[in-house]
Amino acid sequence: MAQDVNEIFRKKDKIVIGGMLIFVFSLIIVLNFFGYFEDVERDEILNNEFRTTVIETYVDYSEHRNPIVKLSNGENMVNFFPKSNIELIVGDSLVKRKKSTDMLVFRKKTLIYSVSLLDK
Repeated sequence: MAQDVNEIFRKKDKIVIGGMLIFVFSLIIVLNFFGYFEDVERDEILNNEFRTTVIETYVDYSEHRNPIVKLSNGENMVNFFPKSNIELIVGDSLVKRKKSTDMLVFRKKTLIYSVSLLDK
């Protein structure tokens, strides 16, 4: 008693299902064209690469008392990693390799933590 596909779906049903599939695929193509599925921040992090050392730590009172570290490459960075419960100190080395989303924190040449730069 096997039923044929034509018996299960009438012509009208096939048209409705086909129309819905065409609509969904068209919507996906349009969203992709306008960049809906792109993640610029992730791509920027993946292409970034640095190797630097913490040379100074201080509290920036003009920016709501944020703890800041000054790096040997001339940049400043907020010294706050809520998920890792770690605080950078003078002499720590920070390494970010290309094609990685993690920043490695070394203290006295020992890896003490890996911080994901995608975490908010």
